Amino acid sequence: MKGSLIRAGLAFALAASMAIGFASPLSAATANSCKTFKGYATFNPPVPAGNGPKVTSTITVHGTVAGCTPSTKTGGTGTVTGVIKGTKPGNCVSTVQGGNTQKGTSTTKWKNGRSSKFTVTVHEGTARTGSNAYNIAHITGRVASGLFAGKLVSGATKFTPANPGACTSAPLKKVTFVQTQPLTLH
Repeated sequence: MKGSLIRAGLAFALAASMAIGFASPLSAATANSCKTFKGYATFNPPVPAGNGPKVTSTITVHGTVAGCTPSTKTGGTGTVTGVIKGTKPGNCVSTVQGGNTQKGTSTTKWKNGRSSKFTVTVHEGTARTGSNAYNIAHITGRVASGLFAGKLVSGATKFTPANPGACTSAPLKKVTFVQTQPLTLH
């Protein structure tokens, strides 16, 4: 179950980073910050329960951001879509151990009609990410094009399995997520 949560966290983190931007030094000026980021992610193929065969899942992320400031640049809200993929095969047992990384792209379509396209990296629950919790995903990346092009993004999300029996009696197919650290563009 923890493994599925880890992969889900990565998906959330990726989506979050795609929505806001990539991480940069704390001294850099904030170009945009969103108060909320939430949504869901699906895994294809699903992450096998227990110590089943290892797979490399494609994670499709769907979410929303809100409370984004300055709202004059974005309209204050947006929808996020993205696709990330693990860098190594896993199952629920191996995933729960943490230290996994996913990479991908995402797009945030802002309320005012503009968009931002991101490249992102998601790190799951390790000392490197500042949290040993398996279900916390830390996101970093860069805005590749569109609004905020060239800006870095950072943030974190917490994920929870959404399908019954995920990682115990059934494969992990879907997770829900909420941000735990604001998604910020620098």
